[in-house]
Amino acid sequence: MSQTPNHLILKAIRQEPVTRTPVWIMRQAGRYLPEYIKLKNEAGGFMNLVKNPDLACEIAMQPLRRYSLDSAIVFSDILIVAEVIGIDLDFIEKKGPVFNKTIRTDKDFEILNKSYDINDLDYVFHTIKKLKNELNGKKPLIGFIGSPWTVATYLIEGNSSKEFTNVQKLLKTNKPLLHNILNLLTDISIDYLNKQIEYGIDISMIFDTWGSLLNDESYEELSLRYINKIKHSISKTGIPLIYYVRNTESKINQIKNLDIDVLGIDASAKIGDIKRAVGNRFALQGNLDIEVLRSDEKAMIKSVNDLLKDYNCPVGHIFNLGSGITPDIDPSKVNLLIDIIRDISPSYNVK
Repeated sequence: MSQTPNHLILKAIRQEPVTRTPVWIMRQAGRYLPEYIKLKNEAGGFMNLVKNPDLACEIAMQPLRRYSLDSAIVFSDILIVAEVIGIDLDFIEKKGPVFNKTIRTDKDFEILNKSYDINDLDYVFHTIKKLKNELNGKKPLIGFIGSPWTVATYLIEGNSSKEFTNVQKLLKTNKPLLHNILNLLTDISIDYLNKQIEYGIDISMIFDTWGSLLNDESYEELSLRYINKIKHSISKTGIPLIYYVRNTESKINQIKNLDIDVLGIDASAKIGDIKRAVGNRFALQGNLDIEVLRSDEKAMIKSVNDLLKDYNCPVGHIFNLGSGITPDIDPSKVNLLIDIIRDISPSYNVK
């Protein structure tokens, strides 16, 4: 259970009054920070960092030493769950995640290790334990998983994809196989997230990046039903859940019926429109366009003001980007952004 119940970000999640808008940034730990790049080069690659709790803890703490952020997030990746069912994951420079096997046929599914042991991911749990000690209750810790659907798209394609050819083929030809994959990944996700909670995360998050690929009927069938199953599994823990999906606005009529605590919004949506659509059903997170971090201070101040004005509510907002931070971003711009949010937001929060 959370040891920091009165922390700003947790109050925002509960839609309680706050003195300013809390802020954290997706991918705040990692690829744009020179201290991360140095560690990664020394370790010999991304997976060597993720699987070393000392290094993973250090990387998660790096942005908190630089910036006045309101939460830490575990340094890991949504795709590591593949390893518990016997699929090896690697990250290739400038290419991204690559698996040594794919799941495209019933036979591919049959040979997976379904009697998995979630403790194969114990390096993540040890990282959480180290982070909790390091944070010492001063900041909450976010743990996360990928949605079963989003993880499935990578396992079917075998790597990152823009066309999702094999996924689209399965959607048309073998829905039962898709559901078998999703049921297995949901069971793993439930075990994995509950274990993260057991080790001390204060907030949970599900990244459903590729839920955006699905039409309304398929989105409900192949993504949201599994998200609700995961949420139900953690509901008794009291740990809040953030759900993020791309193209948020196009999915909002279905999302607003989800059993979640916070909706993470991508940059294509207007946060005011989302707020009006969901009311006080859950808090909102987001959704500054990353392009703002490539602009000057004057433009950044205007963009932050515009977003806070559009949200137009003193409670229930966590400031974030609408997507993960990219390697080209100047770390000093992140510092400037956070300072602007901390300076400006109190006038929108204090009513």
